[in-house]
Amino acid sequence: MVLLRASGLSKTYGQGRLRVEALRGVSLSVEPGEAVALMGPSGCGKSTLLNLLGLTLPVTSGELVVGGEPAPTRERERARLRNEFFGYLHQEFAIVESDTVAANVTIPLEYARPRVGRRQRLERARRVVESVGLGWALRRRAAELSGGERQRVAIARALVNEPSLVIADEPTAALDLATAGEIVTLLLSMRQLGASVLVATHDPRVAERCDRVVGMADGRLVAEETGISTD
Repeated sequence: MVLLRASGLSKTYGQGRLRVEALRGVSLSVEPGEAVALMGPSGCGKSTLLNLLGLTLPVTSGELVVGGEPAPTRERERARLRNEFFGYLHQEFAIVESDTVAANVTIPLEYARPRVGRRQRLERARRVVESVGLGWALRRRAAELSGGERQRVAIARALVNEPSLVIADEPTAALDLATAGEIVTLLLSMRQLGASVLVATHDPRVAERCDRVVGMADGRLVAEETGISTD
């Protein structure tokens, strides 16, 4: 079964003379256990596409199938699916710096249904934080960590609900070269835990390590090639 399939997705903003086409008839699929990279210049629609696929934006037209079922249209159902099916990783880390690592990582579990008890939340956070090499920092405040360590916290948070698909938007853009390489290795290792990975990037060194590389320009998919995927 295809994990996620988009057919003819379009996204427009505004009306009349102010109408802007951000995406134009995009079709894309992601298989279980696959890592797919989206490459293209700034403004080409990569982030918009990730937001549509991750159910954080509604589509203007087209079809989206998630886990074999049509994507829901009601916001409550979309929110539930976002929390259960997806893990999200952002360029800016999107963590609460004044909170501890444990508090940041358990955020998705606080919205899980059925509810997850506090003790179980902390245990799952501990396991996933240890898996990204930050077991020593569980009680540290995020503000005390380096950029690479904060991104590891974000990866742990993306994994804590055991998602089927991790969506990463420029996850290495704010990191130095060595740290970026470590984060990519960690990101792609999520496949060993059963998750697929969809990553938007400007960096060909990131893209070539994925199973598939899809090029974007002007809101369209323009090319596709196979990566080297040695991870």
